[in-house]
Amino acid sequence: MSLIVGGLIGDIACLTLSMDGIQQRLAKNLARLRREAGMSQEAFADHAGIHRTYISDLERAARNPTISIVERLARALKVKPGDLLD
Repeated sequence: MSLIVGGLIGDIACLTLSMDGIQQRLAKNLARLRREAGMSQEAFADHAGIHRTYISDLERAARNPTISIVERLARALKVKPGDLLD
């Protein structure tokens, strides 16, 4: 394997690990902030205008939300979108 291909594969692996880390952080923060707000997944989903099973998937890091969904989640929790990713 050439250095270029090996480097590319290494970069992809790092990106995948990085994205998984962000997804896990979002999942933990979303669940924590929702609980702190005193909302069930169902109540939160209704408030955010998102299906409850999608909220469940996000909290288990089973789905990747779009930026517009992150914004809706943050707005429903009355936090900055970045607070979901920190």
